[in-house]
Amino acid sequence: MNLMPQKTLRFKIHQDGRVEETVEGFTGGSCNEATRNLENALGKVTVKNKTSDAFISNQNEKLIQFNHESNVTL
Repeated sequence: MNLMPQKTLRFKIHQDGRVEETVEGFTGGSCNEATRNLENALGKVTVKNKTSDAFISNQNEKLIQFNHESNVTL
């Protein structure tokens, strides 16, 4: 069974019109790729804060996926 981590985009719209976006389940720079079109449509991005997921490299993601797909524990 191939269990991929759930990827989630959450939006909070404040009364003053600001839109707060939270991205979960993306690693490395993939969150920027996933949200680029939405951010361009919404307007100017004023602040971006990275979560710990942003610092996980693709190599680590591949290792995690390999561990999920095999019976071997590394």
